[in-house]
Amino acid sequence: MSTVAVEIDPAEPDVVEGGGTSLRRIAVVGGVPVAAIVVALAIGAVLIARDGENPFAVYADVVRGVFVAKRGLRSTAIGATPLIYMGLGLAIAYRAKLFTIGAEGQFVLGATAAVAVVTADGVRDLPAFVLVVLAIVVAGIVGAAWSSISAVLANRYNTSIVISSLLLAYIAAAVMQWMIRKGIRDPKSFVPASRVIGDASLPIVPGVNVHAGFVIAVALVPIAWVAVTRSRFGFRVDVIGHNPLALRANEVRTGRMVLAVLAIVGALSGIAGYVEVAGVTNRINGEFSVGYGFTAIIVALLGRLHPAGVLVAALAVSGLTIGFDAAERQHQLPSTLVGVIQALIIIVVVIGDAVAVRLLGRDGR
Repeated sequence: MSTVAVEIDPAEPDVVEGGGTSLRRIAVVGGVPVAAIVVALAIGAVLIARDGENPFAVYADVVRGVFVAKRGLRSTAIGATPLIYMGLGLAIAYRAKLFTIGAEGQFVLGATAAVAVVTADGVRDLPAFVLVVLAIVVAGIVGAAWSSISAVLANRYNTSIVISSLLLAYIAAAVMQWMIRKGIRDPKSFVPASRVIGDASLPIVPGVNVHAGFVIAVALVPIAWVAVTRSRFGFRVDVIGHNPLALRANEVRTGRMVLAVLAIVGALSGIAGYVEVAGVTNRINGEFSVGYGFTAIIVALLGRLHPAGVLVAALAVSGLTIGFDAAERQHQLPSTLVGVIQALIIIVVVIGDAVAVRLLGRDGR
């Protein structure tokens, strides 16, 4: 088995010390993401000012783009949906110190497989509910199988999960590009694109005015919380991330846990791919892979590897993207600015975690 050891461990916000919860630990660990966003926005303000724009006016338009614009909140929820699915899976994997970065590949391959099945002759005429369930199952299985390759390579050949998952993501993107040109191409389309999924689309939920994929994603958050904090599986995930020998001493095969954890990541990422097609794009084209799998890493880290934190972080990251898109239409801003700010958030989180480790270490931890 191959894992990557790191000093930073944001997966333990609820450590009991001396019979009670350490308030200082919660304050330090929980405050790092907030401080990271504030610092990143402050640096972003400097960059905006250098471009000759008023940072306060820009950030005001960012807020208006999310909370005041007609479809701001709806767009934020839709943009956050795939991030929630993948962020939950990555949070579980990172708690186990299994640092996979291949969610993007599982995302596109799961979506491609689901579209191929529900648009096939003899299948696309099935009832809508059957098509949706079938697509979710296919996307989850294909995503899990693709992610499991990294687990098999790690268990059998001690291959780095980081490297294998990243390389598999590039292969998956190539497979998707071939499929929309040959395997599932819409003959009526002038550019490479799949057929429209039709009745396999997700319905809009009344009241919240977003597709059902978002509602399902939010419903998964408490389920994931119970799984990681109140179940034997969650306990084993934490143990394998800290002391695999203790797991083996209790007659639990670490190889199977690695396989199970990475399969969960792949299944959720594959389902996220289908949900993006069924709720937003209705088909796959050459621009389908937009980096959601890599952004989900930011979401998992900002969420402190906790399901509730993942939900909040996904909405925050999506809100930044939607808000800056609106601000760019009002100001002369580079289109890459939001990417720079997201990268700054990661850098500050890593630095903040390193500082937090030192501060908490002074208390004997």
